[in-house]
Amino acid sequence: MAKVIYQSCAACSTKFPVRPQAPHAKFCSTKCRVQSHRQDKQPVTPIETQTIKSEGNKTMSELFQPDAAHLQRLKDIEESFYRDRTQCNIQGRELMGLMETFEVQGLQQALDKYTELLGQGYTPSAAVMHRPVLTAGPTFDWVVLTLQKPAEQVEAELAKIMVDVETNYLEQLVQAKAAAVAKEVESLLAAERRKQQQTQLDAKAAEDAAEYARVEADVLRALGGSND
Repeated sequence: MAKVIYQSCAACSTKFPVRPQAPHAKFCSTKCRVQSHRQDKQPVTPIETQTIKSEGNKTMSELFQPDAAHLQRLKDIEESFYRDRTQCNIQGRELMGLMETFEVQGLQQALDKYTELLGQGYTPSAAVMHRPVLTAGPTFDWVVLTLQKPAEQVEAELAKIMVDVETNYLEQLVQAKAAAVAKEVESLLAAERRKQQQTQLDAKAAEDAAEYARVEADVLRALGGSND
């Protein structure tokens, strides 16, 4: 005689014998199958608004808020770069710097230009690399003057740099937040799709089980048996 295998009903936990023709049955009776099927057909709860996971000790609302200390560090770095640079006027590579160079043809013209620039507020630098450079030629000489810009010009250029740094920083925060939100939304939608797919699979399984039970009951009635 074959050994009878029992398992617990998925609806009421009652032990019932597993029939060879239905080895994967989960319910002890048609009543339990129908009851479970009704529960599976409950409407799917829509996606609820959730707080996006925090990073460290910061919530999403804090994570992409401007950090004054960090912004100031960015500004300090750019100011340091500016004060160490010589302005570049090459098209496509323009770059502001504290120092500015002037190429003048002829020594006398260079002396005149130097005097003119000092009158405009330019000042000489003590750094060796910024000393005037004389390049002798066959017919005339070239003199390259490197001077520090007037204080008013330096102040105006630094102010523009600070505005650019802050604008870029805030734009990066906006872009980073948008990317994080898009990623979280996609994650929630994917989870919801998986949930709906599982619900559909469970509903289909319940329908199949109910159909099997109906046909089984008809067969048992025809044979004079019972499906209880």
